[in-house]
Amino acid sequence: MANRAKDHFESLSKEILKISPSLRWIAIADSEGKILNITRREGLDPLMNLEENQEYTLNAITRHKSRLKFEDKLGKLVYSLGKYEKLVRIVTPINNKYYVLLTIDVEEPHIDSIMKEQIIPKIIDSTKYFE
Repeated sequence: MANRAKDHFESLSKEILKISPSLRWIAIADSEGKILNITRREGLDPLMNLEENQEYTLNAITRHKSRLKFEDKLGKLVYSLGKYEKLVRIVTPINNKYYVLLTIDVEEPHIDSIMKEQIIPKIIDSTKYFE
């Protein structure tokens, strides 16, 4: 991975993390499910280790790809959300090569507005760096 791309991954992750104190963990992965960058909230005690996050990421992207055949009927995926007892996990595509995965505190009541009004616009603004 080129340093320039790595810088963009890191920059985007840090910018997203600044959006809300309820954001826990941001990762950027490629279309093969490989995590390219991780940024965590300061002081966060992670619930999963790197290997577990890598496996989860691969599975999440594989699930997303399995739904692509329905895209012409349902429209493009904006984001997918899994709400667990301890956190909320979200996957959103940057383009067909890269994805943003993130976790949010389960108590956050404004997840949809944070995603639609702040995180997704930031991702859209950065797409030129992920061609």
